[in-house]
Amino acid sequence: MDNSIDILDKQISKSQFKEFLLKRNKEWIKKKDGSSIINGSLRAVVLGCIDSRVPIEKIFQAKPGELLVLKNAGNIITLDVLRSILVAIYELDAKFIVIMGHTECGMAILDNENKIDHLKEKLGDKLLETLEKIGNKDPLDWFGFFNQGKWNENAKEQAKSIQKFLDENIPKENQPEIITMLYNLESGEVEFI
Repeated sequence: MDNSIDILDKQISKSQFKEFLLKRNKEWIKKKDGSSIINGSLRAVVLGCIDSRVPIEKIFQAKPGELLVLKNAGNIITLDVLRSILVAIYELDAKFIVIMGHTECGMAILDNENKIDHLKEKLGDKLLETLEKIGNKDPLDWFGFFNQGKWNENAKEQAKSIQKFLDENIPKENQPEIITMLYNLESGEVEFI
């Protein structure tokens, strides 16, 4: 089994990238499985991290049509995530919300001053000021960074956040159950927390 991945040159052009995507799409067309009609057949929303090493559908061997997958940096409950969860609950009858953190998450930088300083330097004062205005709070809070190595705690915190939202806004009989888990990048194993 070939476990290699493609690594594109930093200088790749837009047209070269489009050509690459079309080639991959042709490979997909040959093996397309799953459903093009049914959406969310497993009645579950999975919120995971944007990290490309966390391929949620592959981790659970899900075919198109089975899982409703949301991804953002650090698997954080945001307004847009809430919007998608509400659609999943009321339009697709979702019964489960899975919050899946992962080991070695890049959003875990809060107790690492070098990473924080590096980020601030990369973003620059102007962008940091803009983010403070947009988020109406410190940009580090707005990003949703959490403490180094506290992947379980972050997933639990996000689960508490969504449960609080559900309890305050949705009748108990319409509330999906929350499941919290952690994906181990090294082993590929998922554990419930």
